[in-house]
Amino acid sequence: MGDKKVGIIAECVCDLPKNILHEFNIDIVCHLIETESGVFTDTEEITAENILQYMTEGGGKSRSTAPLPESYEAAFRKKLSVYDEVILVSISSGISLSCENARKAVAAMGDEGKRVHVFDSLHLSTGLGHMVIKAAQLAKAGFTADKIIAELEEMRERVSTTFITENADFLCRNGLVPDSVRRFCSAFSIHPVLEMRNGRIVLKGIEIGDYSSAALRYVRKTLNNPKKIDTKRVFITCAGCSVKTVNMIKREIEGCCAFEEMFVTKASATISSNCGPNTFGVLYVKSKGASL
Repeated sequence: MGDKKVGIIAECVCDLPKNILHEFNIDIVCHLIETESGVFTDTEEITAENILQYMTEGGGKSRSTAPLPESYEAAFRKKLSVYDEVILVSISSGISLSCENARKAVAAMGDEGKRVHVFDSLHLSTGLGHMVIKAAQLAKAGFTADKIIAELEEMRERVSTTFITENADFLCRNGLVPDSVRRFCSAFSIHPVLEMRNGRIVLKGIEIGDYSSAALRYVRKTLNNPKKIDTKRVFITCAGCSVKTVNMIKREIEGCCAFEEMFVTKASATISSNCGPNTFGVLYVKSKGASL
């Protein structure tokens, strides 16, 4: 450990609750949502509820875009006024231009940019959020930026980021799957299970039949080996889920694995616009030494 102070910056797509952001003094850079009505700043000008309602009621495509380089630069300069160095823990470069835009900002800052580090999480939502918390805890404990990044690189391979969606409608609407897949899922009551793998969103599997039953099967399969799970913390991150559904998920998780902390968080508008309502994920970290 060193004596330099390191500040942590994340993006709104980490989906962490405000109390955690406040506890660790984590600053947030917001993504943008473009609709037929205009361009809006995620979390500040548009919420998941707004975008889901817009699209459910017949709105056209929505397109999420990374923060502009100047937004990152402003955040970096603000943080550097308080801290010696800054680490941005960013959404995966495999699905967003965030890392690229952040690095453009660093390049534009000259010598000041040498004190800024951009870390590619290779994850999204609270999978990314797990790493943001880890970085903030290490920074608070006095670790150097290099040591924090080394710890994040090791942790990155152990984060489990998966989601189940009720259908493929929103995935199709935003061009993530073809219409043939959407129609097939609809005809046979197929619910896609998506996973972050090597920095990209891939189809992990499917669940068939009644969605409530499918959701519970997803939870059980996700947590089917508790001995390989770091039970410190789990996130249930939801887009447009009812209280009844959330309570059902919580009970199922409690029956599968004894986590010390369980957080229910809302997905950002950026995440929600691409997956649609009645989507949720169970996001956790595998224990060290678990096969990946």
